[in-house]
Amino acid sequence: MAGPKKIDRIKVVQDIINRKKSTNYLEIGVLAGDAFLRIKSRRKWAVDPDFMISPAKKIRYYFKNPYNILNKYFRMESDVFFDTQMPMLSEYGIDVAFVDGLHTFEQSLQDVQNTLKYLNKNGVIVLHDCNPVSEAAAYPATSIAQVRKINPPGFDGIWNGDVWKTIAYLRATRKDLRVFVLDCDFGLGVVTQGAPENMLDYSADAVQNLSYRDLSENRKSLLNLKDARFIEEFLKNRK
Repeated sequence: MAGPKKIDRIKVVQDIINRKKSTNYLEIGVLAGDAFLRIKSRRKWAVDPDFMISPAKKIRYYFKNPYNILNKYFRMESDVFFDTQMPMLSEYGIDVAFVDGLHTFEQSLQDVQNTLKYLNKNGVIVLHDCNPVSEAAAYPATSIAQVRKINPPGFDGIWNGDVWKTIAYLRATRKDLRVFVLDCDFGLGVVTQGAPENMLDYSADAVQNLSYRDLSENRKSLLNLKDARFIEEFLKNRK
């Protein structure tokens, strides 16, 4: 008998779409489309300045997942996408977004803030890489190529960046958002509209100055870290 399906970003995003009967899905940071091409949603928008999806792979996934036939691909940086696609986003809104672009605090925060402008009622944002596995994986940089060049102590090829600070920032500054992180797949941050469970007592500047040591010593409280299966309870109870 097969065991329970692994809880990862694809399962979490698809479960949210299915439970909410969502139609409009945005993914920022698509690269080879390993998540995007598997997701089933009526309307899907992919944003990446450097797609690595071959024509053959697209065709293959048309048959594996017919929802891909109507995909729209935007080869551009996410800031440009939000600047140039305002009419489309205003018309449809965003039901579910998966943010997995540049792994920096500044850009991941910007992506969330831009997405929130168009998030439909009861919409959900999921962020990848919110629970870095080590100090080297959390090294603040602008690309994994830069991290490889610097090669910080303990670096083993895994790079999550300092996206975790976006979670801390939202939990410290936004009284209108519920934010938590699922303890799976390098940390899946979940952001929805609504009253927070609790807030962090940090200023925006203080969040900027947090170190990996602060995260290591206060991981559960900073991230509002939840067991991966909490998403089932969350979706069940969320109207």
